[in-house]
Amino acid sequence: MPEPLKLAELKLRMQAYGIRPKKKFGQNILCDFNLLKAIVADAEIDEGDCVLEIGTGAGSLTGYLCDAAGLVISVEVDTGMFEMSRDILTGVSNLVQVRCDALSQQGRGLDDELVGSLLEYVRSGDLPLLDSANAGPFADASGSKDHDSMQVHSHLSGKPPRCGRLKLVANLPYSVATTLLISALESGLPFDRMLVMVQYDVAEKLAAEPGKQYWGLPSLLRWCFAEASIKRKVAAKVFWPKPKVESALLEIRPKATRPDMAAYHKLRRLAHVLFQHRRKASSNALALALHEDNWQTSEWIESIGGDPGARPEQLPPEVMYALAAHEEVEPLVRKAMSLHEDQLAAKADKLARRAEWKRRVYGEEE
Repeated sequence: MPEPLKLAELKLRMQAYGIRPKKKFGQNILCDFNLLKAIVADAEIDEGDCVLEIGTGAGSLTGYLCDAAGLVISVEVDTGMFEMSRDILTGVSNLVQVRCDALSQQGRGLDDELVGSLLEYVRSGDLPLLDSANAGPFADASGSKDHDSMQVHSHLSGKPPRCGRLKLVANLPYSVATTLLISALESGLPFDRMLVMVQYDVAEKLAAEPGKQYWGLPSLLRWCFAEASIKRKVAAKVFWPKPKVESALLEIRPKATRPDMAAYHKLRRLAHVLFQHRRKASSNALALALHEDNWQTSEWIESIGGDPGARPEQLPPEVMYALAAHEEVEPLVRKAMSLHEDQLAAKADKLARRAEWKRRVYGEEE
């Protein structure tokens, strides 16, 4: 792999490209080479692995991943970072770079085209993303093509190598780390393992076990799919720009069987409305969320073996599943969730208008 850039060299390179780390993308570049090597070692990557990296950044971790893996598919949302890392990583022969938002435009789940291409690769060894890079009227000699806001650059000399395992290894953008991880678990992609750098408090919430401290909505959704543990605590000083919080290397190991997705989505809807009132007793929280009487919600919770006086995070996952499937509760949750989504959409529209005004007045947020 090309020699990774030291921080002083990286700053000069970014200056030459006219870019800086952007707060809105949660860009904090990991600059400790020993830690980068440790991440690859902890992930136990070898030539039988296809690694998905979300957040290419300057390509430092990407290069080490390419040294160990059979194939690396690295996704970057920022055009400037994509172009700079593409040039830095010239000469790497087992890398496909994708410029797109890894999350779908609706903000739910991973990008459909990215997921579909990876599923096809797992199934047949073909990577449809490469068709975007190497064919069509907008392709050029560099093997890049822009289509539907996605750009693909292949460093491969031919067909992608066939790998038997799929892993997610990344220094995730902190602003969307939880959403990305839950979306990856929900996507249906057969990840063998995930090893990701996230904020320490995010890692605590995702790794929490039922009934323990920090157990809540993120850990409940993760629990449905996988086991999780914190592998390393990471100081802020190894990043640039230096974040205000400590970080952690979080390991997620998917369970042997996926949950029934229909039941899971019922659970997710219930959890979203219930955890809006997490400091109240479950019966009170459910009554507030569904606009029902407390005696009625207490009766529903008791009927499935739950404690109406327990807070939402104190309800065992099995009880939450049963409550989500309750024939009287489920349609009311759907109605409450629909109202909640309408409120979120209105808020998002207001924030988007405000952001557009700021861009016009102050220019792009860095």
